Order: sequence, then C-alpha cells, then structure tokens
Amino acid sequence: MFRNYIKIAWRNIVKSRFYTAITVIGLATGIAFTLIIAAYVWGELQVNRNLKNVAQQYVIQSKWKNPGEGFEMATLGPLAKTLKEDYPTLVKNYYRFDGITSSIYKKTKASGRVSRSATALC
Repeated sequence: MFRNYIKIAWRNIVKSRFYTAITVIGLATGIAFTLIIAAYVWGELQVNRNLKNVAQQYVIQSKWKNPGEGFEMATLGPLAKTLKEDYPTLVKNYYRFDGITSSIYKKTKASGRVSRSATALC
C-alpha cells in the first residue's frame, strides 16, 4: 500500500517537473525564512538573560521639551553619579554608556602598544 503511494508520487513528480521544482523551491524558501526569524527572535530573547536582578534595573530616559532637541535615550552625564550620591539606598550602582563618542582601541601583537583604530559615531 505504502509502496503504491510512493510510486504514484514519483510518477507525478516526473510528469510535472516544472511545478514540482516551483513547489520545492517555495517550501525551501519558507523553511529558510522561518529559521532565520526564529534565530532572530531567540537572539533577542537572550539579550538580558545573564543580568542579575533584572527586575530592579532601570534605564533612565529623557523627555525633552522640543522633540528634536536630543535623543530619547540620552541623559545628562553626571545624572547617575548624582543619583547615587543623593539616594544611596535607592541606587546601589550605576553604569554610564556614551554611545555617541565611544572610541574603539585595538592592541597590536607585534608591539604590544594600544593604538587608536576607529571612532564610533552613532
């Protein structure tokens, strides 16, 4: 019984090669895009997985009077340090990231010196 199904399927595949090729290419493309989307979603879900006390960590964002005045993710530089000094029970530790003028350095093996290789401008 199963052998007959395989024979009939093979005959139909050989009989209509063009439509079989279109179907197989479409199926392969669909599976490939599904796997790509799944890999992207998995990577996004793993971003903050290693952080401790995630529920107690916050990002401070600015609300500017004029929308074009600054970035939403940007705050004043000394804000985190001042919050820690003024409210030591509220702020245990802070981290300040400057993504606009961050410099990237590369240590060369031959000389052992650190040389400036690029500047990231976001």
